[in-house]
Amino acid sequence: MADAARPAPPDLTGEPPPPPGIEAFALMRRLEAPGRRFGHAGGPDQEPARLGQEIRLGPAAREVARFSPAEGDSPARIALEITGLFGPEGPMPLHLSRRMLERMSERWFAGSAQPEPGADRAFLEFCNLLQHRMMALYYRAFAEAQPALAADHGREGRLAAMIAALAGLGLPGSAEALDDPAPALRHATGLAGQVRSPEVLAALLSDLLDAPVRVAEFVPYWQDIPAALASRLGRAHAGLGRGAMLGPRVYQPQARAEITVGPLPLAQYRRLAEEGAERAALRRLLRFAMGEEIGFDLRLVLAAPEVPPPALGRGPALGRTGWLGDGAARDRDDLRLPLDERQVA
Repeated sequence: MADAARPAPPDLTGEPPPPPGIEAFALMRRLEAPGRRFGHAGGPDQEPARLGQEIRLGPAAREVARFSPAEGDSPARIALEITGLFGPEGPMPLHLSRRMLERMSERWFAGSAQPEPGADRAFLEFCNLLQHRMMALYYRAFAEAQPALAADHGREGRLAAMIAALAGLGLPGSAEALDDPAPALRHATGLAGQVRSPEVLAALLSDLLDAPVRVAEFVPYWQDIPAALASRLGRAHAGLGRGAMLGPRVYQPQARAEITVGPLPLAQYRRLAEEGAERAALRRLLRFAMGEEIGFDLRLVLAAPEVPPPALGRGPALGRTGWLGDGAARDRDDLRLPLDERQVA
């Protein structure tokens, strides 16, 4: 709204101009875009703005002396007061700054097409060509050390590379083992340790499936003994108290865990009950986080309101989505599926 003291701006739909007194780094952060970042984009014509210095002899009263938005083929320009080669804080002798100000105080006519005189800024603009890169790298050094600024650029920033390394996805091509690396990145701190707790695994899988997940440890099962390792009298693996085993399999209580997912809606329950993309993604993420040392079972829980009534024909499948009696009385957790090739009992 406009009033007598402050008229309305001519256009309210475009990018708002930077406020007076804005910090230099805050302005440069606002101008950055994907593929156009100070100190990373390549040549000056590929960066968000051209950087330069405003000459002065006294202390800096502000950080940004002047900002000119981009117009047509002309890039945006930022004149800074807080850094550069010249001025009281610059490394160049002070008499060069004084000489620049003297030349800028003189007025020159550019010809008949420009009747008004202009300041002689040739030497200053030439020096700005040289120190543009220095100023851009100065900002880049600051931005790379600030996680909040690195988060602005998604997976292109240094922070994203650090998080990927913590999650085990830092090497090229490592993320291809997962259908969606986002859950692993969100739980990078839990994956950074050598030991994976049940709570970390449950949170990771719950993020992937968008459903409640519980992990039960030490689920016993019967493990088949390969024929080459079976005990034979008078041969290998026959020492009592050492390697002798009676029978073709052994009771194993410490190499398996059970993952309980649910309560689930019927549609997601059916997708996980079948060998499809969703269960394959679960298996890949599970192997990425836990390796091959531990076997896993998947127990699916169907929410009580989603239990279908028993019907003959093309209705629910017995043993998976069909139950006799009052199926909606409680959540159904009868279905348990192995996620590997180990025998389960």
